[in-house]
Amino acid sequence: MKLSRFYLRFFTRHSTRRQLVTLFICAVLIPFALIGGGLCLLFYHEMEGSYEQLTRSKALQVRTTSITTSIYMYSVYESVAENDDLQTLLCSEERTPQIDQLLYEQNIFFERLLQNTASLSQLTLYVPQELFRNLPSSSYLSPVTEEIAETDWYEKASSQASGFYASLPRLGQQQIPYWELHYICRIPIPRRQTFGVLVMSLSNNYLSSLISGDGYEISISVNDEPVFYSTDRMGAGAPFPTELSPDQENGACQVMDVNGSPRLACLQTVTPYLTHDQFHILTSDPSALGELHRMAVMLGVIMVLSLGIPAIIIWLYSGYFSARINTLRLAMYKVSNNDYEIVNSIQGDDELTAAFHDLKVMVENLKSAQAQIYQARLQEEMLLNQQQQMEMKLLASQINPHFLYNTLETIRMKAFSQGNRDVANAIKLLGKSMRYVLSNTKTAATTLDKELDYIDTYLAIQKIRFGSRIDYSIRVSPKLEPEHYRILPLLIQPVVENAISHGIEDTGEDGNLILHLDPSPDMVRLIIKVFDNGCGMSPELETKVNEMAPPARDSSHGVGLYNIHSRIHLFYGSEYGIHLKSRLNVGTLVTIIIPLENIREEE
Repeated sequence: MKLSRFYLRFFTRHSTRRQLVTLFICAVLIPFALIGGGLCLLFYHEMEGSYEQLTRSKALQVRTTSITTSIYMYSVYESVAENDDLQTLLCSEERTPQIDQLLYEQNIFFERLLQNTASLSQLTLYVPQELFRNLPSSSYLSPVTEEIAETDWYEKASSQASGFYASLPRLGQQQIPYWELHYICRIPIPRRQTFGVLVMSLSNNYLSSLISGDGYEISISVNDEPVFYSTDRMGAGAPFPTELSPDQENGACQVMDVNGSPRLACLQTVTPYLTHDQFHILTSDPSALGELHRMAVMLGVIMVLSLGIPAIIIWLYSGYFSARINTLRLAMYKVSNNDYEIVNSIQGDDELTAAFHDLKVMVENLKSAQAQIYQARLQEEMLLNQQQQMEMKLLASQINPHFLYNTLETIRMKAFSQGNRDVANAIKLLGKSMRYVLSNTKTAATTLDKELDYIDTYLAIQKIRFGSRIDYSIRVSPKLEPEHYRILPLLIQPVVENAISHGIEDTGEDGNLILHLDPSPDMVRLIIKVFDNGCGMSPELETKVNEMAPPARDSSHGVGLYNIHSRIHLFYGSEYGIHLKSRLNVGTLVTIIIPLENIREEE
């Protein structure tokens, strides 16, 4: 009973943070420090020993391969040095058929050496120039040129009797350099009191077949020369990846600095067969330390999850704590589903009680905010609808009435001057034009053929007015059937009117107007072009008009184009509109781009 009361007081009168910290110290930290720490340390040392043993085994394999290879190469040297036929060939005084036959047999001899010795990639015997004069060309015999005589390896071979190893670069396929190990030794020619130099190249492919990486990185160098073999392609030809110290234990497996990063590695120094050289072999495991670290972390996690003491202590606490958490969770679940009627409550003095109270306050604020947002949206939509209606009415009402005035004036002048049938025809065209305008002021769309008929009527009236001063043509692409496509009414006429009033009329000369309608290649857009050969515009005025900014009240340029551009944006979207190109005293081209709406496809 007393223990239950203690738990009740502790869980309700202290902060959740204090509760969890206390439970963590009692249930996790102490058992982990006593049990988990010891077990992790034990397993870590065992795994470290396993990785060291595997690395050491790989290093011994590489060591054995290098020693065996040096023995093979020395045996090849002995075979060449003890070849009496080769001595006879090199000491010949003149070239005879017997010498040619002997050379052929020696070529076969060298070829068999290469075939029977897989460790070799190349075999060449360099002989003095005076011995090579009587010899035909050969793949395995080469004269000592001035270039070869000046090399370090040839000078070294000339000065010492014993063979030695050297790491030298070679050009491979596509002229890409790579490094190989060479065994270089003198071949005495007693009868001529001179010597040749035998150069044997160790095959890197042979080394790779015997000491494949298996996840290990292996680097081999001879003496202090660059690395001639590396499982890393970038390592060949580079300096040895770790520092060589005479105090370092040969064959010891330990953590070393390899190319600037710590790795578990084994460094060995091997003396090749019957030489004074030294092979430096570095075998490293790039993943061992990381694996050991991950293993230690994994063991720690497993120990923490498997501890029994935390389970017992947390079980005593979970009954009361989970009940209070569930109360808060259910309340939050109702709020997330837009159910703001919270009835249950949490009693106490801790953070859960404060959180529940804050939740109730937040719910009340959400109710108020949602109501305000809903009212604001209604008002915004209503205002937007009104604005659009006002803009449409304004745009539709801004058609220039000067056309009607000019038409009536034309009819009056014709009736006054001639009194013929042109007056009746002009009146007929005017009536037709006015009927179309009045019938489409309240409509959202018309067919393309009706719009073109209205444009033709308008131009016919202008033809009556200007006579021979103006000529026009309406060209419709054969791909279009105007009666089957929809267009915004009264869209083209203001552009045509601008072309006549601001382009052709201002010149005082004869003018030509061309209206061209063509669909885009994908039959998605309608391209309308209006061209006049009038006075044109200056570059400054052209740029200003193309900006399609609202014109000033006292401006006479760009009003009609701006209205049309605004109507297109309202009905079709901002990706459509008007663009103008003009040259002063040449003419103006106005391009209208709108969607191509097929009535038949919609039906």
